[in-house]
Amino acid sequence: MKILKVANLLLPLAFALPAAAGQKIVTFAEGLDAAARAEVIEGRGGRIVKEFPFINGVLADFPDDKLAADLSRARGVDSAEDDLELNWLASEGALTLEAAQTSLRAGEPPAVQPPPAQPPAVSTAAAEAPFFYSTANAEGKVDRLPWSVVKLGAVRVWDRAKGAGARVAVLDTGVDCRHPDLAPNCLPGYNVITPRAEPADDKGHGTHVSGIIAGALNWSGMAGLAPEAKIIPVKVLNSSGTGKVSQIIEGMEWAVRQRPDVINMSLGSPNFSEAQGKAVKAARKAGVLVVCAAGNDGGKVNYPAAFEDAVAVSAMDFAGAITNFSCRGPEVDFIAPGHKIFSAYPGGKFMAAAGTSQAAPQISGLAALAVSMGARGERALMSALRKAAVDLGLPSEHQGAGVPMATRLAAALP
Repeated sequence: MKILKVANLLLPLAFALPAAAGQKIVTFAEGLDAAARAEVIEGRGGRIVKEFPFINGVLADFPDDKLAADLSRARGVDSAEDDLELNWLASEGALTLEAAQTSLRAGEPPAVQPPPAQPPAVSTAAAEAPFFYSTANAEGKVDRLPWSVVKLGAVRVWDRAKGAGARVAVLDTGVDCRHPDLAPNCLPGYNVITPRAEPADDKGHGTHVSGIIAGALNWSGMAGLAPEAKIIPVKVLNSSGTGKVSQIIEGMEWAVRQRPDVINMSLGSPNFSEAQGKAVKAARKAGVLVVCAAGNDGGKVNYPAAFEDAVAVSAMDFAGAITNFSCRGPEVDFIAPGHKIFSAYPGGKFMAAAGTSQAAPQISGLAALAVSMGARGERALMSALRKAAVDLGLPSEHQGAGVPMATRLAAALP
């Protein structure tokens, strides 16, 4: 396998770009109807651009000199904030790791050892992680299993569940649903950035995340944790990894209407948004598990992971230690593999990458397995994941409840 130095798919500290002049997200007190909301906005020289019913909010244009703080004091208004455009996937040179990319031509011999008879223990002593384990079916056709799939014991529960019936909405840069390992599992999606276009991936990040969750076990490329789960692609970020807060909220609202079991958001920013927090809360209230990457700047947990209603995931390496780039804090719920994770990449290719962007979909994939074992709703999924978690002996701010294992998940859902 040819190893290249390429830009990896880290999710480090995001930064704010200039906001669109006068655009603000305004949320209102419960019970305030559409007419009353319009009266508040128009009475202050504004114009409603978009409604967000599930958080009782709107996106509105205002004169450039109108301050969010002034709007927040208006009667019936819960919050008002500038609609910042953020680079949710900004890269930092200090965090750049080696990544691998290959087209894996048909008939190529296995590049790494086959999976062991028993998955290695989570507490394995420090060792270099393989990009993947190669496995073959009775016909000799080869598929590649990311080391995380083996480490988390997913292979050992596939005779019972492979994620069938589970639906995971991936809010990201889009998904290459023509990729051979994602085409079988892609459902129709939505492009918030360009609503009339397909939610195609013009950066690679969303495709990589989706492969970790539900790469198909089709004996031709790679397989994810839940190879029969369905992916709902929601493009909320452009080719630079940027997007407005309102676009993230719009993507969440659209996704919730599709009734997914899980929303995966491998994106993050240090910027607090009350409106976004309400969106996460609304999704949870609708019974959706919202799984988010903790962030890669090594500091405090980023948003939306830091919201109480989100599931924050930090990143561990092959030896079960927290990675140096992973954010940490009391908000962390789980830790999951996030180093040298092999997955799909646009154009039928594959890449290994590192980051909490890669850790979050491990939890989403395990949740998809839980759905196919009978768990329904965010409470049941969260309970099952906690019961399945193995304590790595790390501080709780690093690991939360620990790393969930598929085999323990199966035991928790008999």
